[in-house]
Amino acid sequence: MLRLSAFVAAIALLAALAGAPAASASVLSPETGTIVRVELDLRASDGLSAHLETSEKGIVTLTFIREGSAAIYEVPGEVTEAGLKVRFGRLGTIDVGFTPTTTLDSTEPSEGCTGQPRTLREGIFTGTIEFTGERDFVRLEGPQAEGSMSVISQWECPDNPYAPFRGPLRRTRPKDDNGTGSLHVESRGCLCFFGAGVHHGRKRGRSIFYGAKAEKREGIKILRSTVVHARPGAFLVNHDAGTARLDPPPPFSGHATYRRRPGRDFWRSTIRVPLLGAAPLRTDGPGFRASLYPEYHFD
Repeated sequence: MLRLSAFVAAIALLAALAGAPAASASVLSPETGTIVRVELDLRASDGLSAHLETSEKGIVTLTFIREGSAAIYEVPGEVTEAGLKVRFGRLGTIDVGFTPTTTLDSTEPSEGCTGQPRTLREGIFTGTIEFTGERDFVRLEGPQAEGSMSVISQWECPDNPYAPFRGPLRRTRPKDDNGTGSLHVESRGCLCFFGAGVHHGRKRGRSIFYGAKAEKREGIKILRSTVVHARPGAFLVNHDAGTARLDPPPPFSGHATYRRRPGRDFWRSTIRVPLLGAAPLRTDGPGFRASLYPEYHFD
């Protein structure tokens, strides 16, 4: 069962992809001793944005986003300086060669080190780009896409013969300690989650609602999630009484009530969470358990 931290990470990933370029990952080539990074922005139908990137373990991540909803597909692939090849089961195939058009950066080895330059190039990836999402929620369009490729050669240096590449460290934001509360719901019957949080700041408050479902098919790991923000009154919490009421805005539907009680807390919900390429996520039933916390877990 996925834990709460996995859900928070999924929301952070969604926010990062929606608001800023994602950091690319890498593949180490044992033949050439280089790390190859690839990023692609793909043309998608129905108003969705599509982004592809590779990982250091040879995993290709394909992400579709529309407003607050995302569908993320992960599958092993092949990436070299020549291009990229990956198959998403019956959903499609991306098999493209890379033609560089612009060199954005070329860094020679540091003083005293030997090796090939590390380069960042933009260019065109051309070949087969075919993908159709479940229930036809999206199609990739066009035989080519613009993207970038980083080739990071391993340098040999006197003080460190391996000179491994290290990416920049990321600072984490300090936690806000004036949150009002969070409610988290999970089910033993599926890898699915629902949650909400409300925060009252000095100037104004806010609430957030999210739902996500993970699955694996044909060797593909799939995570679908939807998040929506609302006024603080959409999530009312009374910690003294141990109660909460949730009225999320569209595209969510329905409402829910929570009450703390001995043995097993009471949870009644008609909330449905829309998901890209799948049926709406239900948040009710005998297998769902809800928990209420005094902290705000979404910063």
